[in-house]
Amino acid sequence: MIICCLGDSLTEGDYGIYGKRCIANVKSENYPYFLSALSGAEVRNYGKCGYNASMYLDYYNSGAVDVKEAGIIIIMLGTNGGMDPDEDTNGNRDYTEIVKKCLNDAPGAKILLCTPPRATENPHMSNFGYAERVKKAAAFVRKTAAELDVGIIDLAESGLFTAENEYVMQPNDGLHFSAAGYRTMAGYIYNFLKLKKYL
Repeated sequence: MIICCLGDSLTEGDYGIYGKRCIANVKSENYPYFLSALSGAEVRNYGKCGYNASMYLDYYNSGAVDVKEAGIIIIMLGTNGGMDPDEDTNGNRDYTEIVKKCLNDAPGAKILLCTPPRATENPHMSNFGYAERVKKAAAFVRKTAAELDVGIIDLAESGLFTAENEYVMQPNDGLHFSAAGYRTMAGYIYNFLKLKKYL
């Protein structure tokens, strides 16, 4: 089984840096790493820090993302804005295009859209300001999953990531995760895949 993970810094495995913004601190212990350890599957990480759906579509079209052998494709984008459930945006259209390309390029794969988990609402954290765009993206992802009849992994509604446990799960900047956070994310995704008998 090959699982392809498409997304932004939360897929690539950015841990953030305490008190800083927009400086990547990518580590190998990301959610695809933990998902591979749990599932025994080959998990390919196609995450790109800082990318929104429009940038990711260009990246996909460049040939850098290859999903043709995938049995499962997980797409988690939206943290970097551009998606809105109530307005027609380029980000909405480009996100939908990414999903359609995956459906076309890997017709036998299970396509799963993943809501971005959460962003801090604590003004003292360095990545304060992302929460509203993350909520909008999550709402758009739910809507798109229903419209395209593909699966959804709703991390935003999982209850696993909260203001109360932010100091453990998203300690550096309130947006990017720690090893504990990425491990928890992978566990939730793994349990979803097992429950649906995709693994």
